[in-house]
Amino acid sequence: MLGSIFKPEVLLGPARDISITCHASATGRGKLHGSPECRALRSAASVIQFAIAFGEAVEQLCTHCRWALFPDSPILPLGAAVNDVDSLTIWLDRGPEDEDDIEAERDAAIALSTGDYPPHTHDIRDADEEDNGAGYDEEWERYDRARDIRYGRHSHWRRLHSYLIRSNQAVADYPFLAPWAEGLQSRLTAVLDAERRAFAALVQPARLLEAAAVRVLPTPQFSGDPGFAGLGAEAEKTFRRAWCEWSRRATWSWQRLEDHDLLVYSVVSDAFGRRRKGKPEAHTAFRQLTADWIRQAREEADRPAAAP
Repeated sequence: MLGSIFKPEVLLGPARDISITCHASATGRGKLHGSPECRALRSAASVIQFAIAFGEAVEQLCTHCRWALFPDSPILPLGAAVNDVDSLTIWLDRGPEDEDDIEAERDAAIALSTGDYPPHTHDIRDADEEDNGAGYDEEWERYDRARDIRYGRHSHWRRLHSYLIRSNQAVADYPFLAPWAEGLQSRLTAVLDAERRAFAALVQPARLLEAAAVRVLPTPQFSGDPGFAGLGAEAEKTFRRAWCEWSRRATWSWQRLEDHDLLVYSVVSDAFGRRRKGKPEAHTAFRQLTADWIRQAREEADRPAAAP
C-alpha cells in the first residue's frame, strides 16, 4: 500500500523518477489507484490507466490500494526502509502513565532495593510468621509484581532500542531519508533515555558490579572436601557443573548473588538422584563453596579500579 507508506514529507531520492502504472477516474479528479477494482472507483463512469513518475503521483496515491510492482523494483526496499523509520511514531506522543502505575513502580523500586525476594526468604520462619501466612503470601506477591514491572521495563527498553537500530540502518541504506528521519529519531532517543532511567531505578548498581566481578573470577580448583564424599566419583563433575551453572547465571543477572543458591542446590540434588546418604553434608559443603565464590566476587567488585 504505497499510499499509506509514502507520505508527502518523505524524500524519494532516485525512486522519484520510476514509472508506475495507475488507474483513475476519467474526470481526472480523485486519487490514483493501483487497481481498477478499487472500491473508490466503483462510482466512476469510466476509468483510465496511465503511467506516471512515482514522485509526481505520491501525493495522490490511494492509501488502500496495492500496486503490482516487479519483485526487483527499487520502490519495494525503499518502502521497507521508510516503514522502519515511520514505525518510530507509534512510541511518540503517548499519554502520561496512570497514577496507579507510577505508585506501583515506586513500590517496586523500594522492594527490589533489598533483593528479588522477601528478605526472610532464606531464613527459617518463626511461629509468628507461620500464624500470619496471609501476610507472608502478600509479601511474596509484592516481590512478584516488582520483578514483573522490572522485566516489563527492561523488555520495553530493548524493544525501543531495536526500533531505533532498524531506523538507523534504513537511513544508512538510503541517506536521502535523513532529513525526514532525524526528527523522529531524536524524539525516540529522548523516550529511550527516559525508559532506560526508569529501568535503572529498578536495578541496584552494586548487583551489576558484582555480576561483572564474577566474570573475571578464576575458575576454582576442585579439592577433596569431606562433604563431597557422598558423591563418590561424581564429586568433581558436580563441582564443575555447579560452578559453571552458578557463574553463568550470576554473570548475566541483576539479582543478588545469593539469589542463585537454589541453582547450586539443584545441581547437587540432581547428582544424588534418589540416594540420600551423604546428601545433607554435600549441600552444606556446596553452600560454603557458594558463599566463598560470593565473597571473592564482592572483594573483586570492591577492588579500586586500576589507573589508565
